[in-house]
Amino acid sequence: MFDPEKKLPSDHADVLFYTYVIQLLPSLLEDFRRRGVTRVIAFSSTSRFTKISSDDSGDLDTAQTLEAAELAVIETCQRLGMQWTILRPTMIYAGRNGDRNVRDIAKLITRFGFFPIFGNAKGLRQPVHAADLAEASMLLCENETTFNKSYNVGGGEVLTYKAMVERIFSAMNRKPRFLNTPIWLFKLAVFFAKKHPRFSHITTSMAKRMQYDMTFSFEDAANDFGYAPRNFFPELPGSSLT
Repeated sequence: MFDPEKKLPSDHADVLFYTYVIQLLPSLLEDFRRRGVTRVIAFSSTSRFTKISSDDSGDLDTAQTLEAAELAVIETCQRLGMQWTILRPTMIYAGRNGDRNVRDIAKLITRFGFFPIFGNAKGLRQPVHAADLAEASMLLCENETTFNKSYNVGGGEVLTYKAMVERIFSAMNRKPRFLNTPIWLFKLAVFFAKKHPRFSHITTSMAKRMQYDMTFSFEDAANDFGYAPRNFFPELPGSSLT
């Protein structure tokens, strides 16, 4: 990953693996092309689809921005003669060093001893491990079948939001405890949580999305470059799961 505030490296490169904010990529492609890059593998997000019908203006803006950025990447690559592939992951999680999605849930569990849910939290999820995405990038790098295509890439296991959180409880060696929270109380909690920088991204729409399915078929990725992600077993400090 590079820092967009710094100058681009002067070394020659054939392939660009781009994992930063995709909105910035179109403006950088000409510089990369001058440095010899002819192959672009960029990460977007399935939020392009899951947030497009949200009643939260921030979610809607995210979806529209991702769509516009992807189109701009495609158009620019075509103009510059670069072969592109866009990967759209579902919820990403990582290892013990953590990621925001899983660790935010774990922090709430640690602080309160329970996790608040809205409704039955039966919306389906498909968490994907960062290492599987890295492997996917390598598998499709020189695979011409994947040139100029986009792929949705989720994890190998589909489970409900509640079951996903139960798996995090288990990784922390804790018994799952849930508090069914009415929407007005969740809004109040969000209001106070957002005062802390770590939780500034939390919105009320997150509670509502506990009811929505956010899964995507990765059949095309499996067929084109052998994508085979693992099931969801988060690693956390003190975890008994691997």
